[in-house]
Amino acid sequence: MDGTPILIHDENSVFAIADFTSRGATGETIRLRGEAPTRGLKATLRRAAERVIYFSVNASDWSSEKSVEYVAQALPEARILVTGAGDKRYPDLSNIRYVYTDVILGEGADHVCDLHDLPFADATFDAVIAVAVLEHVADPYRCVAEIARVLKPGGYVYSVTPFMQQVHMGRYDFTRFTFLGHRRLFRHFTEIKAGMALGPAGALAWSFEYFVLSFFRDRRARKYARAAAKLATVPLKYLDRVLANREGSLDAAGGVYFFGTKAEKPISDRDLLRFYRGLDVVYED
Repeated sequence: MDGTPILIHDENSVFAIADFTSRGATGETIRLRGEAPTRGLKATLRRAAERVIYFSVNASDWSSEKSVEYVAQALPEARILVTGAGDKRYPDLSNIRYVYTDVILGEGADHVCDLHDLPFADATFDAVIAVAVLEHVADPYRCVAEIARVLKPGGYVYSVTPFMQQVHMGRYDFTRFTFLGHRRLFRHFTEIKAGMALGPAGALAWSFEYFVLSFFRDRRARKYARAAAKLATVPLKYLDRVLANREGSLDAAGGVYFFGTKAEKPISDRDLLRFYRGLDVVYED
């Protein structure tokens, strides 16, 4: 469709081939539409306002870009699978080849496929990136198993998944993970870096925004309510710079990340407990 291969497992996926081949309502819901570029003073002011309203403070000490740089330095040549690509494009490095996939048709995807059934042979990739993807899959454990399958021995994975966040993307939102739960999800990998992707202040701002939105049903009213809530919480988000390295902040993080390499043996649930980095408080009656 539109020059993009549709490689969906029709029997297993929540999506169907017909969703993409049909021009009906269902097909349109998973087609990425971008707004036409606008120019002039009004458009410039709008973009400036959006930068203020949608401002966020980075509480993470690692990123997908750093992961790409790490892989580029570690390997003479690397093939990286980017899942949930959207319109994201990573740096053009001479020794890196990217394959961008998503479950929507848009400029970002080289292939449309479902992470539950990746249409690639075993040991195809040197690294896989999954940023804000695993909360939107029905079975994240199956998806991580697929990631491990298509990775070469010692291959790298980088994942960001929310913890304290409200539902987004409507019916296509399924799961949340604590820091320790996210580590268990990647128990077949050896950790290189792991930590907070969105801080407690960002999580609180997100919660306030959805609290405000719960009062409105009209789409236009929700649009302005969201903008007002985001603008009101801009100062709050700066607190994440203070909380980023505080012990226990992971217990209230908005999201967590994991970067590691494919291991020969998984970590046991008993060994998993030593990865806890919050404040282990026991409440008594």
